[in-house]
Amino acid sequence: MTAPEPLTEGGFFFNRQPVMSDFDRHRYSFTNHFEQAGLKSRIRMMNQDGDGIAWWRYAAIWLLTVLVFMACQNWRREEPVQLTSRVTFPVTNPTRALAAQLAETNWWGTLLEYYPRRLKGDKASVFSYGEPFVLGVKGETLSILEPYGDLSRLYINGKEASPSLLSRLSMEYVQEIFILHQYETSPESDPKPYRIMMQIGNRPADKLPGREKLEAILQASALSSHPLGATHSYTMNKLLEATFFGYRDALVQRTKNQHLKVYDEFRKDINVFINGIPVDPKEVETVHVREVDRLYTAERPFTEWLRTGNRKSRYVLYIQTTPKRAQRDSSYYVFSPFYSGDF
Repeated sequence: MTAPEPLTEGGFFFNRQPVMSDFDRHRYSFTNHFEQAGLKSRIRMMNQDGDGIAWWRYAAIWLLTVLVFMACQNWRREEPVQLTSRVTFPVTNPTRALAAQLAETNWWGTLLEYYPRRLKGDKASVFSYGEPFVLGVKGETLSILEPYGDLSRLYINGKEASPSLLSRLSMEYVQEIFILHQYETSPESDPKPYRIMMQIGNRPADKLPGREKLEAILQASALSSHPLGATHSYTMNKLLEATFFGYRDALVQRTKNQHLKVYDEFRKDINVFINGIPVDPKEVETVHVREVDRLYTAERPFTEWLRTGNRKSRYVLYIQTTPKRAQRDSSYYVFSPFYSGDF
């Protein structure tokens, strides 16, 4: 069979070869990867039966991994926790010893403490306090306040005593006082979580700095449920509820004609403001309960109304009104079960 003659065109010779397009060139290109030596060796390894010779390599890798993990752990030697003492006074009498014993357990917090100390050779005292106030003084007679009577244990000179004994003690002879409260998170809950510890002397206590304030706070605790002061805010509906149940914190009551009136017990020791203007407490009776937009009450701290030369009134009442609310129309309704007045 003879080869085809070359074709000539325009004096040039050329062979007629089939022209391959780009699509034809790459149509079966994926099969070419199997010609590579790496893929062939991998397929050969996959098709071989495992001979179990290299099992020890995997065991060694696993063991090495475990050792590295254990080496990276933060090993710490357990040591007993050393609690630092929170007592700042020298233990010189049975009352201090009992207070120190409770304080160092970390399950008791100090509500009130008063004790004398030496400061650069001079006589001084340490006095701190906080709520709640458990002890009060009326005149010179000490008493445990309600509702802490059944929740407190009394210790006098380090020994437990009956709370009724306080009525025969004079505040004048009290040298030191410690009042502690057990935290609710304590692992051993005590049914009486308050401890009142007092050191009584044979002669009247020295009038040290802080002594007068101690007596003042105890007197204020017997007179007020909020000796450090308190504030309250009422909307009209909250005021309706407060006057319905007779809450004294509102300082006002509701009359039969649905107006307000300051309680008689507050009338002589109160500053009253209506829309920012100071008025006589009697003027509150002109305010209809439905006129109230906001009502604010406050009891000042005892330092402002007890034993002070520049004494202020103990209570403050501020009323902000909206007079249009008192007009009878159908555009305003009071949604309160504590209001029975005329709409």
